[in-house]
Amino acid sequence: MHPSRDIKGSESSTLKNQNIVLGITGSVAAFKCVGLVRKLMRCGAEVRVVMSEMATRFITPELMHWASSNSVVTKLTGATEHVELAQWGNLMIIAPSTANTISKIAQAIDDTTVTSVASVAQGLQKPILIVPAMHGSMYSHQILQQNISRLKEAGVHFLEPRMEEGVAKFRKINDIVSHVGSLVHVKDMKGKRVLVTAGPTIERIDALKILTNRSSGKMGVAVARAASLRGADVVLIYGPGTEPEPFGVKTIRVETTLDMRNALVKELENDYDLIVGTAAPQDLTVESPPDKKLRHSKPVDLRLTPAPRVLDDVRELAPNAFLVGFKAECNVSNEELLDAAKSKIHDNQMDMVVANDVMRPNAGFGSETNDVLIVWDSEYERMKASKAKISDRILDLFVKNI
Repeated sequence: MHPSRDIKGSESSTLKNQNIVLGITGSVAAFKCVGLVRKLMRCGAEVRVVMSEMATRFITPELMHWASSNSVVTKLTGATEHVELAQWGNLMIIAPSTANTISKIAQAIDDTTVTSVASVAQGLQKPILIVPAMHGSMYSHQILQQNISRLKEAGVHFLEPRMEEGVAKFRKINDIVSHVGSLVHVKDMKGKRVLVTAGPTIERIDALKILTNRSSGKMGVAVARAASLRGADVVLIYGPGTEPEPFGVKTIRVETTLDMRNALVKELENDYDLIVGTAAPQDLTVESPPDKKLRHSKPVDLRLTPAPRVLDDVRELAPNAFLVGFKAECNVSNEELLDAAKSKIHDNQMDMVVANDVMRPNAGFGSETNDVLIVWDSEYERMKASKAKISDRILDLFVKNI
């Protein structure tokens, strides 16, 4: 087995059983396709690559063979590779796509490997996602925009570029993978409304200094992203975490614990089917912090008082919602962790609690993985996996329970 296949499904099962054809054209952004292929594979997809002749001037087919573990198509032969690839794939991504390639596909011109595969895929009514990358002046060209509109009318999907420094830049890999997931994922949460809290909060010590914790927001972002992929309408209330906001999810940014609490209460004026409180808000706040900078020339006495509890009264505010809380502990046994989770379920009238010991290896703040106990009703299970896989398991249990 090719060693590159070892990563398949290592991060999540979002794209499990999905065959994806990646068409690479002659844009300098082609070098990012190695990372794109690897990310698609880590989400469970099987990926095969087709490259235009111009694309091979930027990156080699051998590199993409290594990245995907599959042979790369660079020319069409009597084996009719364009037909075989389009039939094999569940979806085709053209990334990066040049203006030339977009216009050729819009006019049904099939004179490259990539446009030929796209033509067959269109005829077979397979989903096609085009991710443009080019100079801004080319992207804004009136005729190119007309061609883009024509393709959209024909059912071709576009992920618009990031317009920066006069350039229509290639979208971030996470955005592309999330969009792919939205096209192929089973929509078992369509019509459901989901509210997620994520990240840390901060409390002011003085005009410059703050109290906070090491929460990155990865867990909450993973939950929000997974729910969105499954068709839910998702709102994320997000403290100052370091994880990028999830693509396609409405995000409300907050700073203090009171900010997060107020944002949550305001959102609960709307009806939600699922509320997931992954955030790690500060437990304590500084009483009467000064508006000026505290100096280090003499000792400073700070009086800390309890901060508002973000999830207090949520059951009363959302009596019909499925409520999931998170419980973080330090240096405890599994038995103690289970007791803490059960207590949180009881005290906050929750339907489920996900508990973890942040001091365990690969389970703390900022980690891509976690080691948790998922507790509901009289049942529980331990799960050591990526935060994306844990998110899917939480949502699986929610779907099962409703």
